[in-house]
Amino acid sequence: MGKKYTLFLAVIALFSAQAFSQCSTTNATSCACLTGGATQCDLLPDIMISWQAIQSYSGGPTEYSQTSTNTSCTPSTANAGRLRVTGATPNIGHGPLEVRGMNAAGYRKFICGSLIDSVYSPTSNPGYTCPNGFNPKQILFQRIYHKNGNTMTYSDRERGTMTYHSGHGHYHIDGWTTMTLRIRQPGVSDARQWPIVASGGKLGFCLINLFTCSSQSGYCRDSHLQGGNILTNTSFGANYNLGQTPYSTCGDDAQGIYVGAGDIYSECLDGMWINMMPGLCNNVPNDSTYWIVADVDPNNDWIEERDDNNWAAVPFNLTQQSPNNSGGTANIFSNGPLKLAPGENRILTASPGKAYAWSTGATTRSITISSPGTYSCTVNCPCGSLSTPSLTFTALAPPTPPVGTDGDGFNPSSVLLSATGTDLHWFNAASGGGEVGTGAQFNTPVLPATTNYWVESRNTSAGVILNVGKPDNSGAGGYASTKDWLYLDVYEPFRLESFKVYAQTTGVRHFVLVDRLGNLIAEKSIEIPSGLNTILVNWDVPAGVQHRITAYDDNSEVVRALWRSTAGVSFPYPIGTLGSITGSSAAGTYYYLYDWVVKTTSVVATSARTMVTANIHDGVLLDLKVILEGPFDQSTGLMNDALRTAALIPSTEPFTTAGFVHAGGGGGEAVAPSLLQVTGAGAPVDWVLIELRNASDPTIIQATYSAIVTRSGSIVAGSGAPVRIPVLNGNYYVTVRHRNHFGVMTAQSVALGASSTTIDFTIAGTQTWGSSATKTIGSTMVLWSGNAFRNTNLKYVGQDNDRDPILAAVGGSIPTNTTTGYLAEDTNLDGLVKYVGQFNDRDPVLANIGGSIPTNVLYEQLP
Repeated sequence: MGKKYTLFLAVIALFSAQAFSQCSTTNATSCACLTGGATQCDLLPDIMISWQAIQSYSGGPTEYSQTSTNTSCTPSTANAGRLRVTGATPNIGHGPLEVRGMNAAGYRKFICGSLIDSVYSPTSNPGYTCPNGFNPKQILFQRIYHKNGNTMTYSDRERGTMTYHSGHGHYHIDGWTTMTLRIRQPGVSDARQWPIVASGGKLGFCLINLFTCSSQSGYCRDSHLQGGNILTNTSFGANYNLGQTPYSTCGDDAQGIYVGAGDIYSECLDGMWINMMPGLCNNVPNDSTYWIVADVDPNNDWIEERDDNNWAAVPFNLTQQSPNNSGGTANIFSNGPLKLAPGENRILTASPGKAYAWSTGATTRSITISSPGTYSCTVNCPCGSLSTPSLTFTALAPPTPPVGTDGDGFNPSSVLLSATGTDLHWFNAASGGGEVGTGAQFNTPVLPATTNYWVESRNTSAGVILNVGKPDNSGAGGYASTKDWLYLDVYEPFRLESFKVYAQTTGVRHFVLVDRLGNLIAEKSIEIPSGLNTILVNWDVPAGVQHRITAYDDNSEVVRALWRSTAGVSFPYPIGTLGSITGSSAAGTYYYLYDWVVKTTSVVATSARTMVTANIHDGVLLDLKVILEGPFDQSTGLMNDALRTAALIPSTEPFTTAGFVHAGGGGGEAVAPSLLQVTGAGAPVDWVLIELRNASDPTIIQATYSAIVTRSGSIVAGSGAPVRIPVLNGNYYVTVRHRNHFGVMTAQSVALGASSTTIDFTIAGTQTWGSSATKTIGSTMVLWSGNAFRNTNLKYVGQDNDRDPILAAVGGSIPTNTTTGYLAEDTNLDGLVKYVGQFNDRDPVLANIGGSIPTNVLYEQLP
C-alpha cells in the first residue's frame, strides 16, 4: 500500500509540471478523435495491462513455497503457496476512463446479492447497509465525453460496480483484473486460451493516476504483446492528461485514469497474488513453460476503443514448489458419458502439459473421438511424463425405425397420427427441426393443408443423479478456517452440480477443485449468508486420482469459517460407480462440503426417422336440389319463405333436439344472420338434413350435415356457401331429410369428391331409392309432406297417426283453434298450425295417403 501512494505523490508533481494548453473536459477545440480529422466522436479510453510492469516492477513477481512463513507483505499473513504479482493499467486511448458513483440525476444504486436499491444522494455516499448482511456493491456509471466540434458534452452509462475494501479502507472497482498462471501451448497465440494451472481472484482496484507514460517508461506501449513501441506523454498530443480533476482519491463519487496515465497495484497489496495449490511442480529452469497471464476488465464492463489488447503474458520460472519431475498422475476430461450413440463424438482433454501423446497417435491437448474403444494419454508436464487413467467408451445401439400410420382430417382440423416403436418422439422435420410430441400417438395442431411429420424411436442409457458425501453436519465438529481438503478419485467423468456448506458468518467464500498435480480444475467465488447454504457450481470433473476440493482463502475479503465434522465420519463415501471421496487432509475429519449432488447425462441412440402424413382433405362438394311439398307453389315453381319472414327459422339446426341421429361430426350447424335477410328465389325456407350413407350398406350413416334449403330448392350451407361435407372422396348414398317431410335417397351410391357433384331430386330423371320416393306436382318432384308424428310412415287414422298431433297442437277440443311457431305439426311451413279451414295442415295428410280411404298408409322410402 505504501508503494502505491509514495509513487502517487511524485506523479501529482509531474502532472502539474507538464500542464500545458490542451483539450479539456469543458473545451473540445484541440481534442483529437480516434479517426484522424474527425470533428465528432466519443473520446473513449483504451486500458491495457503492462507486461513490463508484471515482469520488472520491484524486481518482478515473488514466489512463495507451500510451507513459507513469510509475512512481509500487507496484510501480514503467511504467503504460503502464493505467487505475488504487480499490475499496472495504463490508459492509451483518446479519452479518460471516468467512473462515477451516481448518475446525472443524483441517484446511487446498490446491489445486495439479488437485491437492488436506489438511493438519492447527489453529494455523498449515505453509507448504505445491506438488509441481508451482504457487503453492498455500488453500481457505477461510466462518463463518456463527446467531441462535437469545439463543444464537449458527456453521457453517463450504467456499467460496472465497486465495493468497499475493508483492508484498504476505501472503494475498489470490482473485477478490474484477473491473474492466472498458465502453461503455454504450442501453436496457440492467444495466451488466454492456454490451460490455467493456478488463479487469483478478480481483483478490485482503486482507479487513480499513479504514473504517466513518461514517468514509467515502457509501461505504455502500442501493443499488449511483449515488445511494442514505447509511448510517452507527447504520444497523445493535446489529449494527454484529459480527464476531470482530480482522479486522486479512492472515493465513491469519482475514480478514473487520465489519458496517458495509469494505475499501479504493487504485489504486496492484499489480493495481488496467484494461489498455487499443493502438488504444482517447478518447471525446468528457463524453459518458458509457465506464464503469468493478466487480463484487465475481463468482463468488458467498461466501454473502450479496443477490447482485444486488454491482456498481457509474461514467462515465469517456478522454483519453490514440488521438484521438477516429481511424478504423479495426469487426468482426462470427457465432455460426455462413456457410451457413444451412433453419430456422436466426445472431446477428450488431458490435464495441462507441454506436450501430449495420445493412444491414438494425436499430439494435441484435446482430441475428438467418434468410435468405441479405450483411450489414454501421456502428458509431458513439469511433474514429468505422466500417464492418465484409461477411458473405455462403449457403443449404444440404435433401435429399429418405428412404423407409422397416417391420419386424415378435413380443412381445417387436427389429425391423430400413430406409430409403433420404442420411446417415440415426433418432429416437424426429417432431420433437426423441433420436437412436437412424444408417445405412440400425436395429435397435430389444426392444419389447413396436408402436412408431414417424422417420428423416431430411441434407445436411452439413462444418466444418474446421486447424493453423495456426508449428508449433513450431524455429529461432533465445529467451525474452522484451516486450509484442508477432501480427496476424491474419479473413475468416470461426471458433473458436480452442487454441495452444501454451513457458514458461521456472512461473507465471500472461494471454492476450488484441483487435481493431484495442483492444476486448477474449477473454482467459484460467492457471497453467502450465515447458516446452511446450497452452492451451485456445475463443475465438470475429469477422471483421475487424488483430486482435491475445499473452500480456499483468497484475500482479506474472503473468509472460510465453515463447519467441519470430526465425528460421524466414515470414509470412503462412494460416488456410485463413478468414483469415491476417499478421505481428507486430516484423518477422520470431513471438511466443509456436504451432500454433493452428482450427475451424469443420458445417452440417446435414435433410429432413422419415419415420415407420417397428416392428410388434410377439403371434403366432398355437393350441389343438391330438393323441393318440399308443404311450402311449394306450383304457379311460381318456388317454395314460400313464411318461416323466414316470421323470424321462426332457428339459428341452430333443429335435428339434434328432434331426435335425428348425427354422424361424422355433424350437428350443431348454425345459420348466418345475413343469410336470413336474403329475399327472392335464394331466400331460406327451412333446415334440411343431408346424410351420406355407406356405399355397401346404405343403412349405415357415415356423415350428416345440416343445411338450408332456399325457395328455388337449392341447398346451401348455413353461411350461404356451397355444401362441403368433411368426408374422404368416395362413393356414398346421398339422402335429404326434413323434420316433417319424407326423406329421399339416391338409388345408387354416387361418386363424390372435391369437385361439385350435382344431384337434383326435383326432376323425374334422378333415380331414387325405393318406389315413389317423391311426389309429382306438375313436372316437379317434391318430398311428401305431412309427417307430423315423425316416423317412417304417413297415417290419417290409427295408432301414431299424423292427424291427431295437429289437433293436439291447436288445443285438442276446438278444431278451429290455431297456433303459431316452428312446429313439426306445421306441415305446409307457413308458421301456423291449423286443423280445419283453408291451408290447414290436416288435409295434406289425407291427400297424400289417397284422399278417399283414410286407413291407407304411405311409407318413407329409406332403408
